[in-house]
Amino acid sequence: MLRIARPSQARSSQRSLLSFVTATCLLSASVIPAVAAPTAQATHATQASVATQASNTTQSAPVAYNRFIITYTDEAKNAASTDATADQIDWSAAAGTQQATWSDALYAGITSEVQSIDELLNIKTSYVRSTALDASVVTTSAELTPAQAQQYMDALSANSKVASVSPDMRRYATVDNTSETVKINDPKMNRMWSLTGEKGISALEAWGTTRGKGVTVAVLDSGITAHPDLDANVLPGYDFIAESAFSNDGNGRDSDPTDAGNWTVDNQCFTGSKATASDWHGTHVAGTIAAIANNNEGIAGVAPEAKIVPVRVLGACGGFDSDITDGIIWAAGGSVRGVPANQNPAQVINMSIGSEGTCTTPYRQAIAQANKRGSIVVVAAGNNNFDASKSSPGNCEDVINVGATDKNGKRSYFSNYGSRVDVSAPGGDRRYWGGGILSTLNAGKTAPGKADYAEYQGTSMAAPHVAGIVALMKSVDPKLTYAQAKKALQSTSQGVECDQSACGSGIVNAARAVQQVRSDREAVDAAAAEVARKKAEEEAARKKAEEEAARKKAEEAARKKAEEDAKRQQAPAPKVTPAPKVTPAPKARTRPSRPVTRPSYPSRPRHGHTPRYRSWYGGASANTYPSSTYPNNGYLNNGYLGFATGNHR
Repeated sequence: MLRIARPSQARSSQRSLLSFVTATCLLSASVIPAVAAPTAQATHATQASVATQASNTTQSAPVAYNRFIITYTDEAKNAASTDATADQIDWSAAAGTQQATWSDALYAGITSEVQSIDELLNIKTSYVRSTALDASVVTTSAELTPAQAQQYMDALSANSKVASVSPDMRRYATVDNTSETVKINDPKMNRMWSLTGEKGISALEAWGTTRGKGVTVAVLDSGITAHPDLDANVLPGYDFIAESAFSNDGNGRDSDPTDAGNWTVDNQCFTGSKATASDWHGTHVAGTIAAIANNNEGIAGVAPEAKIVPVRVLGACGGFDSDITDGIIWAAGGSVRGVPANQNPAQVINMSIGSEGTCTTPYRQAIAQANKRGSIVVVAAGNNNFDASKSSPGNCEDVINVGATDKNGKRSYFSNYGSRVDVSAPGGDRRYWGGGILSTLNAGKTAPGKADYAEYQGTSMAAPHVAGIVALMKSVDPKLTYAQAKKALQSTSQGVECDQSACGSGIVNAARAVQQVRSDREAVDAAAAEVARKKAEEEAARKKAEEEAARKKAEEAARKKAEEDAKRQQAPAPKVTPAPKVTPAPKARTRPSRPVTRPSYPSRPRHGHTPRYRSWYGGASANTYPSSTYPNNGYLNNGYLGFATGNHR
């Protein structure tokens, strides 16, 4: 399926592969703004701020604006279409001598805002015309600075009928003229029509913006051979061919992705198959993507500063889906049992691989994982000259499927076609002199020999052109998704001499695609910055409100305190009522804890004592009380009359 430049490398048409190799390419065109412009988007409740950019032209135009486009809400347009007709509108003041239409009535609804901003900026706004979108084109009598333009657009956007206001800028169907003049000293660049020719991809024009630095491209193919025009851009890869019978390197899976050659012997692939030489297909594909530029060696790739991760999945007789799908997952940074993790996950995966069939579940799952991890998968549409929907994995969803074009911008005669082709890229046609795709190769017939160059043709050659462009786009916007990449490629592609059903959206254009991605990225960044600005303003306003509320609260508290203090100073001193005198409670007496000592009496009765005392003297001691304990001592029973003071008061 590959057409080889050197007759010595021509191979038998009878060769059949489990998976055949094809390649295709995609690029899209874009227009470049002459000057950077502020933009304003407004809804009933929201206005976007101006986002200014630097000039993209060689001679930068002054950053000033005097033409604007005003769009209106659906509600406003519906009302105008119902209530107004050309015969009913007097536009002599605003439209001058132009005949007004019903859509021009929309402008009448914002004249008060126009007059107000005109007076503020000391200008006069003149109505120019309406557009097919029922928008109004206006011009100002003087050029406005970016700040004034923002003020102008904000004022007009304040009207609830206005959906958006933006500058009416000049745009040119050219690439970025500020790009540096690219000089290439690689001696074979004169044969690189796919990069530089009229029907090529305009790669050199994109190099003034980016050359793919920081992006890794995984090449799922036959592996890679040493080459001075490629080695510096090659990172560690892996050999996913599990069966040694087809690996030609004597073993199964290992960490050496070197292409041992995919040569075969008679009957190796199937009964009746013929012997074939090695084609070094993976080296050719890798060179188209990232051959080194300006090294006085051979050629240059589409993204000469990108890095290649070689993933060997094709050996003798092709490659198995089981190996290929594992390779997809690993290349994107996923985990494969028994295989060390990929230290350089790929942002782009190129698969110049295919055969007739449907997209199987393993392919769908592997591709889904790759996309989830941020890898964009580019696939060759196939070389069978039939509907591309019949060739897998190009017919899988969520891949960029690439068809091939020749030096004249026509579909290559072998390229698959149909609605499943997303874009096209140079794949060559060796029927014409110099019509193939020149890239890095190896001179060995079976095992690797010396480094070499050769022309091939096929959708296998087209796909790496697109993969290289996606690498350039990823370098500009690392967050670029599959959907965004596909949209940018298709929207910037240039026409080919076949309809869209055959060639997709056209031939990809690297310069325009890169510019489109850069513009989209700047718009996203500007929108994010605006959101952040508004959030910061809201937060500042909230804090200011809180501080103001706290200040007012403190002032109110101070005012109340001052009023209370003043009232206290004016009021008479309160009469002091003396505290009532407290009489202490009488001190309670306690009984003695010791016995009361009896008074001493004379040893004999005194003169005058009555006989009643004689019984007291009884046999007791004359000077002490009875030994019985007080009070139950029998004093009373013995006639004691209470001489002791401790008993009664």
